Amino acid sequence: MKKLIHDPASLSQDIIAISKSLKLHAFNNYKEYIKNDLSTEEVLYQLLKAEQYIKDENKYKYRIKTAGFPIIKTLDTFEFDSKRLPDLNKDVVMELATCRFVENKQNIVAVGNSGTGKTHLMTAICVEAITKGYTVKFRRAADLVTQMTEAADEKHLSKYIKNINSCDILFIDELGFLSFDAAGASLLFQIFAARYETKSTVVTSNLEFSKWVTFLGKDEQMTSALIGRLVHQSTVLNMNGENYRIQKH
Repeated sequence: MKKLIHDPASLSQDIIAISKSLKLHAFNNYKEYIKNDLSTEEVLYQLLKAEQYIKDENKYKYRIKTAGFPIIKTLDTFEFDSKRLPDLNKDVVMELATCRFVENKQNIVAVGNSGTGKTHLMTAICVEAITKGYTVKFRRAADLVTQMTEAADEKHLSKYIKNINSCDILFIDELGFLSFDAAGASLLFQIFAARYETKSTVVTSNLEFSKWVTFLGKDEQMTSALIGRLVHQSTVLNMNGENYRIQKH
């Protein structure tokens, strides 16, 4: 069999062209990995490892973008202060950061007065989940109800619910800041019911459970059913404490 002879410059250009065509970004700079002290297999391994890193990083960035967080927060920037947040157990939080709760289809509810870092901490846990390959969608409670109302008006509510529930974690922020009428509360119930024991939901609220009826259409029966589905097999974090934002001024 005749050996194919390539011009080195032409061969290099062809390798780069094929790499771009196959979207093998690390192979565009393949010469950086060719070293005299490495075997062919070692060079190939280093290239593939670099390619895997690039693809994982791109997936991470995509999942972060599609999550829709208003601000990205991480665990290393959250201040665990037993004086400011006396009832928040750091060990429990770090266990949640392993994201076993996602595997087990469990929920997290962070309850506490304003300014104690609920959104920060829950965003940080969701970011940890994203690094582990899970998908997240962030919605403020008021925005979620508005979007569902519009979907219902346009006759595609079931499609919206299917879409919003396609993620591994649905993060509903600021539940309790605004009140909903019976129709809005019913829409929220549909979300919680659809995710019950099938997907994880993360919720932050400024009000304790006994007061949720005040913003959920004043319907005690539905409120009880909603809370029951949310807290069953969930971790509830008591984040009542000093307002961090006021404390810093």
